[in-house]
Amino acid sequence: MRLIRFIFLISILVLNAAADDNPAFSHGTMQASCAPWDGAAVVLTFTTKPLEGKRAPDGPFLTMGVWKDLPLHSGQVVKITPGTSNGFASRCKKEGDCEAVQSAEITFDTYKEGTGATGHYELHFKNGETLIGTFDVKWIATRVICG
Repeated sequence: MRLIRFIFLISILVLNAAADDNPAFSHGTMQASCAPWDGAAVVLTFTTKPLEGKRAPDGPFLTMGVWKDLPLHSGQVVKITPGTSNGFASRCKKEGDCEAVQSAEITFDTYKEGTGATGHYELHFKNGETLIGTFDVKWIATRVICG
């Protein structure tokens, strides 16, 4: 009986550790931004908890920018691969401490300008790690002048 309790306890600890290593980045925001050449872009920030009106996350987050094939629309798939200039995606431990992806695919299941979007993503990193998740982000109104 003690062995069964011990195995159960170890299983719970292992599952909790695995969950902490790959938190669910399912909340967040999106807003208008500027592409590297000063054209229009949309930037998404995915967090583990709702931002509750804050623009900058407190802890780890994912950030993605899209500047090709705008405006976005429901059903759109954005692929970010080496050698393309569709956008960017990064995983950040905190602001300014980010790791760019090797490749990414972002699917917008629903999208409504000025309201938000839902969808899913798959990010691939240089070390072979893959991060897969879903998102539900809210639009933040900003005044952006590019150019």
